[in-house]
Amino acid sequence: TAPAEGPLTLRIANLQGQGDRERQEDSFAIVNAASGELQQAQGLLALVADGMGGMEDGKAASQWAAERFLQLFQERETEDIPGWFYRGAHAVSDEVFRQFGGRSGTTLVAVHIQGERLHWLSVGDSAIFLARNGGAFQLNREHTCLDRLFLQELEREVIEKERAVSDPDAPRLTSFIGIDRLTEVDLNLRPLTLQRGDVLLLCSDGISGVLTPPELLECMSPDPEEGAGLLERMVLEKHVLGQDNYTGILIACQ
Repeated sequence: TAPAEGPLTLRIANLQGQGDRERQEDSFAIVNAASGELQQAQGLLALVADGMGGMEDGKAASQWAAERFLQLFQERETEDIPGWFYRGAHAVSDEVFRQFGGRSGTTLVAVHIQGERLHWLSVGDSAIFLARNGGAFQLNREHTCLDRLFLQELEREVIEKERAVSDPDAPRLTSFIGIDRLTEVDLNLRPLTLQRGDVLLLCSDGISGVLTPPELLECMSPDPEEGAGLLERMVLEKHVLGQDNYTGILIACQ
């Protein structure tokens, strides 16, 4: 597929559910979705923040992070997007740490699209997927102990993936917004060029931790409203015990 000629049209849909949890602790935001002019001038910003349920008031942390990130976006002037993403993640993380005294935190994934140029940001274990040419690919690296356990396996004589996956520490976050010192931030310094037919999915691990890549690909439809409905249906049909909150944003490039 050749890169798009002329401006892309973005179609956007979202879904959110509480799952089997006592309350919803995810937050999300989309800026400039309804205005092609603003998308050309400022870009489209979309983000998902998954408040950490094992900590104090994850909802307050995710909402604080989302609102402050939007505020910083509105205040941005000429700073390049990767620099702004990096500075913004650290600024918001420091604010959440001060606000909650280290007792609460949130993951954060965000994308900025301007013309054909895509930048992304990731802190924690939420996910950003790109569907292109019949495949679904995760763009970001998740900040969990599993990555470190995989590296340890590479140093062993006999490598066993299952040993790393089954380790009780595997899902533990090594980075999140609100940590005392943010050191792990994933972002792309060079923009990824979007193509007509591409579909992006930003989601909390209530989706990415439940559905397989082929299942996600099936849901990443050029019709995002249809895809969002299918995502929710497939998550709920899994009947996962203690199903986490789930939040997703689908962006189709046309």
